[in-house]
Amino acid sequence: MVRLEGWNHVPRGYGASFDTGSAPWWLRAWFRTPFVDRFAYPVLVKRGLGWLTAFPMSPGEVREPVAKGWRVRPDSDDPPAAWSSLRPDDGR
Repeated sequence: MVRLEGWNHVPRGYGASFDTGSAPWWLRAWFRTPFVDRFAYPVLVKRGLGWLTAFPMSPGEVREPVAKGWRVRPDSDDPPAAWSSLRPDDGR
């Protein structure tokens, strides 16, 4: 089996996203073309347009080394999320 970075391989312990908006027009077209799109993913990674977000790990788990080209989002780069209090709302 052929390993295509970003298509059928993402380092263990990470989730992947791609910044296609910053890619050249020809790469965006290639990325949206069925069946050959899988070959655009490694090119996106090689150009630095592939982003990895680390998953929370349980003790003893090890993240796989990151291949050249991937960009890893810092932990502080998490998008804002909704939150709520754990206390019940007593109507005050």
